[in-house]
Amino acid sequence: MEEIRFSIIMPAHNAEKEIEDAIKSVIMQDYENYEFIIIDDLSTDNTFEIAKKYEKDNKKIKVIRHDVNKKAGGARNTGIKAADGDYILFLDSDDLLADKDVLKRLNNTIGNDKVDIVYLGFESVGEAIQGKFIPTAKNSVKENRISTWRYENVWDVLWNREFILKNNIEFVEGKFFEDFVFYYKGVLKSNSYKYTDYISIIYNSGRKDSMSTAISPTKLKDLYYNMICLLDVLEEVEPKYKTYIVDALKRNNDYINRLLEKLR
Repeated sequence: MEEIRFSIIMPAHNAEKEIEDAIKSVIMQDYENYEFIIIDDLSTDNTFEIAKKYEKDNKKIKVIRHDVNKKAGGARNTGIKAADGDYILFLDSDDLLADKDVLKRLNNTIGNDKVDIVYLGFESVGEAIQGKFIPTAKNSVKENRISTWRYENVWDVLWNREFILKNNIEFVEGKFFEDFVFYYKGVLKSNSYKYTDYISIIYNSGRKDSMSTAISPTKLKDLYYNMICLLDVLEEVEPKYKTYIVDALKRNNDYINRLLEKLR
């Protein structure tokens, strides 16, 4: 039996308005060797029912439902534990695979090599951020990925599952802003990588004012918590990378200060 090449993990919470488009972007792929794991994080709308409808008609889809809300980080951890693929791709329920050839191209990019991570190109749509962001030889170097690259996302990276498990890389659960600790741990611990020169993900950046209207003291506490977790990463990294983590902490502290101004 052929080993599964890709595990696509989608956390979903109250996503009934957009999840069908996200699901369709996966099942339309002109590539067969993948599994699609959808984790419903205790939605109160029809998200779970929509996902189960697609699971019924597609053997590649597996739907898991949390009985406690663990937020996106907890849902992704659940997906990692359930995954069997060589590589993991995190896809949010309001984002899309760019076209039907994404997985085929990724498979060709990796070829017979075994790498820890593959950096993906993405196009950001919506009011908050617009544009195309393509990895290059320069910005894919580890030092640049943790110093000058400003998108600390887990969904524009293809992750080797064995690498994640071996290095105990997990998401912070039950918190907002869960991406960047996983991102920094993964990038810093990686020893091999590739990058793509094409768009794989369509990212929905949302409304221009969405962060300012949705910000709350709880979310700020979560951001502080994740920064504390990043301090733990600082203790683990090679000395030559410590300054980059310090810079990341400073950037996030500046971000907190800007958010605090919006609470006035």
